[in-house]
Amino acid sequence: MEIIYKVLLSITVFVLMNSGSAGQKLDNFLTIEKNPVETEAEVNIYADKKAEKPLTRYLYGKFTEHLGQNVYHGLWAQILINPSFEGWQFWGSDEDYKRRMGYYADWVKIPKSDVVGSYEQGVAPFWMAYGAGDISYALDSAAFNSETAQKITIRSLDTKQAGVRQAIYLPVQRENDYELKFYARSERKTKLTITISDFAGKKRILSRERVKITSPEWRRYTVKLKIGRKVEKGTLLQLSIGMLKPGTLWLDQMTLFPEDNVEGFDADVVKLTKESNLSLLRFPGGNFVSGYNWKDGVGPIDKRKTTKNRPWNTIEYNQVGTDEYLNFCRIVGAEPLIVVNAGDGTPQEAADWVEYCNGGLDTKYGALRAKNGHPEPYNVVYWEIGNELWGEWQIGYTTPEEYAERYEKFYRAMKAVDPTIKTIATGQYPAWNGPVIKRNPDILRSLSLHTVIAHRTPPDSDPKEVYESIMAYTSYYPTELKTYYDQMAEYIAEPKLAVTELQIFINDRNIPNNHSLSEALFYSGIINASIRSNGFVEMITHSALVNHAGGLIKYREFVFPNPVYYARKLYSTQSGIFPVQINLKSPMFTSSGRYSPVMEVPYMDAMGLLSEDGKELNLILTNRHPDKEIKTKIALRGFVPSGEVKTRKLTGENFLARNRWDSPYAVKLQYSDMQINGPELSYSIPAHTIVLLTFERNKNTRK
Repeated sequence: MEIIYKVLLSITVFVLMNSGSAGQKLDNFLTIEKNPVETEAEVNIYADKKAEKPLTRYLYGKFTEHLGQNVYHGLWAQILINPSFEGWQFWGSDEDYKRRMGYYADWVKIPKSDVVGSYEQGVAPFWMAYGAGDISYALDSAAFNSETAQKITIRSLDTKQAGVRQAIYLPVQRENDYELKFYARSERKTKLTITISDFAGKKRILSRERVKITSPEWRRYTVKLKIGRKVEKGTLLQLSIGMLKPGTLWLDQMTLFPEDNVEGFDADVVKLTKESNLSLLRFPGGNFVSGYNWKDGVGPIDKRKTTKNRPWNTIEYNQVGTDEYLNFCRIVGAEPLIVVNAGDGTPQEAADWVEYCNGGLDTKYGALRAKNGHPEPYNVVYWEIGNELWGEWQIGYTTPEEYAERYEKFYRAMKAVDPTIKTIATGQYPAWNGPVIKRNPDILRSLSLHTVIAHRTPPDSDPKEVYESIMAYTSYYPTELKTYYDQMAEYIAEPKLAVTELQIFINDRNIPNNHSLSEALFYSGIINASIRSNGFVEMITHSALVNHAGGLIKYREFVFPNPVYYARKLYSTQSGIFPVQINLKSPMFTSSGRYSPVMEVPYMDAMGLLSEDGKELNLILTNRHPDKEIKTKIALRGFVPSGEVKTRKLTGENFLARNRWDSPYAVKLQYSDMQINGPELSYSIPAHTIVLLTFERNKNTRK
C-alpha cells in the first residue's frame, strides 16, 4: 500500500496555533498530498473557507539603491556620466583607472585609448578630448560646485573647433527632443558649438546649436537639442562641446535629459512601474545607506555636492535624494520605506530625516523641506533602522548586542520626532535576532530579513539541479519563517517580518539567475509562502527596480522587463486579497539539499485569493517542473463560476529563458479567455509556468 505523503506547506508553521503570542496566530491555507503520477495534479479550492484578515499589498514591493545603474542611468533619466567633471578619486585609486575605464570602454563599445588617453591629458573621467592644436586640459579646483570643473585652454587651433565629448546613448525610439543644462565661464566672450552626432563612421550631425559664453563668472546655460534624423535604437552617439576660437573655458554641472522625462525620471520606467501597480518602494539602500548622509541629497540639485559612494567605491551625484525619491513614489502610487544610516550615521541624523519628511513648518527640517519646494509633510510611515549590520562588508557592522543597543537609541530619537512612524529593526539569523528581541521587546515590532540565495553557486553547476534546488528552497521557506516567528512570538505580541531584499543572487547566464524565468518562479514561491503567513510577513521589497538583478532592464537607454517583473505584475494587479483553503495533490521530486535540507518538493504550487467583494476568485498555479507539463483537475467549492475564465500565463522556452535588448519580449504575460461549464475543469500547465485563472461568480448565486 502506498504511503500518502502529506505536509502542511504553509510551514507546518502555520499550524502553530498555540505557540507564541495569543494575539496572533499563523494560519494554514494549503494541504498537499503526493500524487504518484508525475504529470498530473488535482486542486480543490474552497472559496467559503477564507482568511479573516486581508493580505497586505506591501508584499508586492521593490527595492532600489545607489548601486551600479539602478538609480543613475536607470531610474533617473539624466544621461551623462560624471556630469560635474570630477576626478578619478571618486571612483578609486590612480592605479586602477586604466582597468576600470577599460571596462567602461568595452561596455559602451568605444576605443579604450579614447578615454584613458584623454584622462591622462587632464580631461575628466568618462569624457574625451577632441580637436587639434595647441590645447591643454585640466581639472580645476575653481569649480562652481564640488571639487573640480573642466578647464579647456586653446592657444591655437588646427581644426575648426576643439573641446570635450562623451559617448552617449539616447532613447531615440521614443523621444527626439533633449535639454542640455550646464554652468560655464570664460575669460573672454566665447562661442560654443553643442553637437549630437554619430560616434563613428560618417559622423552625421543629428543636432547642433550655438551658445555664447559671455561672462568670467559662473552662469547657467540651457540648450534645446532636437534630433532631426531617424536614428535606430541603441545607436552609439556623442555629445560634443567645442570652442571655435582660442581662449579658456570652464565647464561644470552639466546634465542632459530627454524632454519626456517625468519630473526627472525615465518615462518608460515610470510607465512600466505604474502599470505593474507597485505598492511599496524601499530606498536608498542597501549597503549604500551605511555611508550616506541624507542632507547631501536635498536642496537645489545643481548646488548639491558630488560625494564618494564609499560602500560601492564609486561616485554619488546626489541628484536623486529624499525629495526625488518621495516624488517618484507619489508619481507611481507606491508607499515609501526609508532605510536610515545606522552604520556610521547617528540617531540625531535619523531623527532629523524623520523631521524633514514628516515635520511641520514650525520645525527646523520641516521648514527646510518647505524651502526646498515641498511645504506639505510626506508622512512617511515605514523606517528601517540600518542595513545588514551583521555583515563585515557593511560600514559600521557590529555585534548583535551592540546593534540591540543601537536600535534602541535610533528608535527613541526617531519616535520622539514622530510617534506615529513604524520601525523595522535589522534582522537576519536567530543568533543575531536573539539579543535584539530580548533587549527591545516593548519597542520592537518588526525584523528585516534578506532572502538573497545561491550567490556561491559554481558557474559550471548542472542547470537543472540548481533550478530544482531553488524551487526546493521556496518550499522550505515556510519552515524558515516558522523559526523567526517562534523566536519573536515568545516576546512580542504581534511579531512582523519585513523581507526587504529578495532575489536569486546568480548572474551567470548558463545556470538559473535573476534575469531568467527561474527568478519569476522563485518569486512566486516566496510570495505564496508569505501570503500564507497570515500577516507575519508584512512586506517584501524585491531587488531591484531597474538593473541589478530583477525588475526592469535599461540598456542603451532602452527599457524592457525581466520575467520577474511580469510575475510581480501578475500578483499585484489581480483582485484577490483573502487567501482561501486549497487542497493540492501534486507530483513531487526529492531535492539535492544544495540550498535547503533534502526534502520532497511538490512540482505544483497553488494559491487561491478571493476579491474583497467576493465576486472574483483568483487561482494562481505554478508548475515548477523543469520540462514537463502537468495536467491539472480543478474543482471550485463554495463558488459557482460564470462561463468565462480570464487567464494570464507567464512562460518561456525553458527555465533559463530571459529577455534581451534584441528580443525584449521573449518572456511576457500572455492573456486569453476560455469557456467553462460548471465548477470543475481540466487545465494543462506547461513546464516552468505561472498561470492565473480568474473566475467570476455567477450572478445568480449567493456568496
